[in-house]
Amino acid sequence: MIERRPEPADTDETVALLELLIEVTGRVQAAAVEVASEFELSVTAMTVLWNLKPGSEPATMRALASRLYCDPSTISLVADKLESSGLVERRQHPTDGRKRTLALTDAGRELWSTLSRRLHETSVFAALDPAERGALAKSLAKAKNGLPRT
Repeated sequence: MIERRPEPADTDETVALLELLIEVTGRVQAAAVEVASEFELSVTAMTVLWNLKPGSEPATMRALASRLYCDPSTISLVADKLESSGLVERRQHPTDGRKRTLALTDAGRELWSTLSRRLHETSVFAALDPAERGALAKSLAKAKNGLPRT
């Protein structure tokens, strides 16, 4: 199979998109640092909490590590801190006794809601109307789903 080389115009467009994404990512990360510090959380701890969305299935620590592109030991350390703060609890996996999951406690769900509101308030996407946010979400999901897992 012959690999298609991008045309120069495609390359320029891709570079422009990457520059925009890097800028937006930087602003999102800055907002996340600000919000996390308000609650005396590390960004990693806040990200773990964020990924334990209320109403979702409890996640295994290995699945969280994969989703967050970090080592499972990092999730374990963060889970220890969040558990000692009463925000998460470790549970036995419902179908595989060898695995442990993390789930939000009542205090964790309350903090999750507060974090959600604060992150919304600081959102770099506030300037977009609902249709634009929807189109952006659809495009980003499509791009994400086309990426190989590392």
